[in-house]
Amino acid sequence: MRLVVAGRRDDRVQPALDNALRLDGFAVRRLRADDVSGMAAFSPHAVLLDLGLLDEEALALCERIRRQTEAALVAITARADRGLWIEGRRIGVDDFVVKPYGLTELSTRIRAAVRTPTERPDHLGVGPVVVDAEERRVNVHGQPVVLTRKEFDLLHLLASTPGAVLCRELILRKVWHTTEKSANRTLEVHIATLRAKLGVPDLIRTVRGIGYVADAELPRSIRV
Repeated sequence: MRLVVAGRRDDRVQPALDNALRLDGFAVRRLRADDVSGMAAFSPHAVLLDLGLLDEEALALCERIRRQTEAALVAITARADRGLWIEGRRIGVDDFVVKPYGLTELSTRIRAAVRTPTERPDHLGVGPVVVDAEERRVNVHGQPVVLTRKEFDLLHLLASTPGAVLCRELILRKVWHTTEKSANRTLEVHIATLRAKLGVPDLIRTVRGIGYVADAELPRSIRV
């Protein structure tokens, strides 16, 4: 997997992180964060951007990168700022990782941001629910459940990362290909009908102010 690693400061040499990511299977190219044309030329699957403190300048940089590449964009920040995170998600940042973080967590979240529904496993299981991506079928306790196309896409996305909280903006972008706030009502309706059809209490839970998680257990991470 081709990965661009970039930072806002002119510290292009960080061999420890780069080497660790290479050992974990990434083809890493380190660039300056403002070298957007260089990123596009590398055709990366993902861009890992160390923003330091998240501010308006950092968000403007993210927006420039998003206009030039469809690669997954994962941003590392020194602290969480809810308002700026929401704006970052609106402009197309796939995930935020707050320092400190471990390499396993970082690698997992990069790969999760890159995957599309067709690249995920053909069969996904969450509790009694089994999702067959190839046949686009869903079984609950061994019994088939008929879903609409969007209901299936929504369930498949949530089941692909069980235990991870997916924010509303990410779901809307992946399933409905939009980030318009007006689409939130559509998402809420689909969540309600999906819950009713599956008939499994707590399988899809609402995380207030953020999004939804598929799993009866507590969430293990937050995807934004």
